[in-house]
Amino acid sequence: MTALGAVMAVGGGNGIVAVVQNYWVRPGRLDPAAFFWVLSLSYVFPGPRAGFLAGAGYSLAGTPGAVAALVGVMVPACLSAAAVHRGMKRIEPWMRRMMEPAAFVIAGIILAAAWDLAWALRLSWWEAGLLGVGVYLAGPRDVEPVWLVLAAGALGILRALLLVS
Repeated sequence: MTALGAVMAVGGGNGIVAVVQNYWVRPGRLDPAAFFWVLSLSYVFPGPRAGFLAGAGYSLAGTPGAVAALVGVMVPACLSAAAVHRGMKRIEPWMRRMMEPAAFVIAGIILAAAWDLAWALRLSWWEAGLLGVGVYLAGPRDVEPVWLVLAAGALGILRALLLVS
């Protein structure tokens, strides 16, 4: 059960729901109504979905069950996070060497996707020019995106008003 619970470190709180249903609810160790009650409460409160495990543990064995459930979730998650951190530190120099060339590849992929979208929209030269200005302002000029969205909306409204008149 603990090994399957380690899926929490990767899949998040929803990943363990099937494990709890299979090992606790189906055999009758945990009442289905109690399980769905604690699961629904976990969606009411902020934070990770793993919080429902404390309620399930409490339903099974009281306070020691709640503590055991939380420890069973937190220990594998913390250990895997520490392992990933250590691994990332070991490959960080290699990653730094790859970042600059990768940036050009990623920019090319984004540009190809943008070209396909723009081509499908059949933009006029005026619209393509405004798009270029927006890209310039968002990229090298580092203008806050909210201002670009508001300006695009204002230009769209102005264009609609001029076309109606």
